Amino acid sequence: MKTTGFRSFVLYILLFAFLGGIGYFLFNLVMNGDRWVAQPYNGHIYASGTALPAGTITDRTGMILAESTDSARVYAENESVRRSLLHTVGDSSGYISTSVQAVHRSDLMGYNLFTGLNRTIFSGFGSNLQLSIDANANAAAYRALEGRRGAVFLFNYKTGETLVKVSAPSYDPMHVPGDLLDNTAYSGVFLDHTLSSTYTPGSIFKLVTAAAAMEVFPDWETRTYNCSQSWTVNDSAVTCLDWHGDLNMKQAMGHSCNIYFAKLALDIGAEQLQETAERMGFGDQFHFDSITTAASSLDLSTASDLELAWSGVGQADVMTNPYHMALLMGAVANGGTVTEPYLIGRSNGTRYDLLDRSTAEALHKLMRNNVDYYYDYSLFGGYTVCAKTGTAEVGGRNPNCWMVGFCEDTDAPYAFAVCVEDGSSGMYTAGRVVSAALNALY
Repeated sequence: MKTTGFRSFVLYILLFAFLGGIGYFLFNLVMNGDRWVAQPYNGHIYASGTALPAGTITDRTGMILAESTDSARVYAENESVRRSLLHTVGDSSGYISTSVQAVHRSDLMGYNLFTGLNRTIFSGFGSNLQLSIDANANAAAYRALEGRRGAVFLFNYKTGETLVKVSAPSYDPMHVPGDLLDNTAYSGVFLDHTLSSTYTPGSIFKLVTAAAAMEVFPDWETRTYNCSQSWTVNDSAVTCLDWHGDLNMKQAMGHSCNIYFAKLALDIGAEQLQETAERMGFGDQFHFDSITTAASSLDLSTASDLELAWSGVGQADVMTNPYHMALLMGAVANGGTVTEPYLIGRSNGTRYDLLDRSTAEALHKLMRNNVDYYYDYSLFGGYTVCAKTGTAEVGGRNPNCWMVGFCEDTDAPYAFAVCVEDGSSGMYTAGRVVSAALNALY
């Protein structure tokens, strides 16, 4: 009897373990089945690395960006469109994990929990996707990069619609280079630099330093510092491109004076500058179409006076993510808060509070003054633009060239961030990319 009872006990344990395993499997099937079926190693849906039939992807105007024929996945007719949207639409081999074809591959393939990929009356619905992207504006921005590496992000800060998202280097998904995996020219090509990279910001970070000053000094508008092109800190020099003499905040922002903002950073102090930067999103990861972005970073906890001074002008160890910078510009334009950008469907309602209203309005005026009195206004065509440029030294190479900003126009509430590697200046290297995108949207 004891032996029979023991065997029954063991059988019950095995039965419960079996049922528990089945339950665990079914739970994971419901939660993850769509991702499992769409993995590149699934031989049922991939042949020679190319995905078998999936839904059509179009831009906001209905232009076909990707579709399946009887024999292959094909992309937009225009090569510049294909290259400019590689990281947004995706490739046929699944290398670009943040693309629509990777993130939404189960939807595009028409996966159904009960029928899998079999085409029945219960499956295959909703497998086509329309993006908020404007294909022609993306192509124009890509051409304006002139073969350089970089990132371009432009969105509607009122609605969240993403209109331009370009990452370079890129390649033509219809004619994949044979040396794609070996040629250093394509290094980092599978990374979407708008979402997953950070760059030295240079002078665009002066907006953060200015915001910190607005919180600390009641007299920030009239507070002056003298720039004599070089200033000694800890037996080293902070340098500026010109001799500006005495400057207030508005003049210093327009001239992008390094000495002014270096001195200002020291007076603000490391703790307050760090606190303001974190409130403006530094150290945070944001989201875009279910993708978690790279975080902009600043760590002044052990900074020397020299490091703090250079951090105040966006050098030292400061790093910024283009998507975050575009969000911040949207917040400046929109009274301190901004709607999370989207690519498909409609906004999910997420909003980011990055600034208080008074600080946002003050930065808004400074950036408008830049364009009115210091920048080449002809770049922006018929748009009323507020902007800040940056030319970040990266050591041994030509600088990272930035332009960040937004349009005041009620019918074109666009916020943007552009970073171009190996350029000449923020105004003319990055500015021309902004100009190309805006003109294409006009």
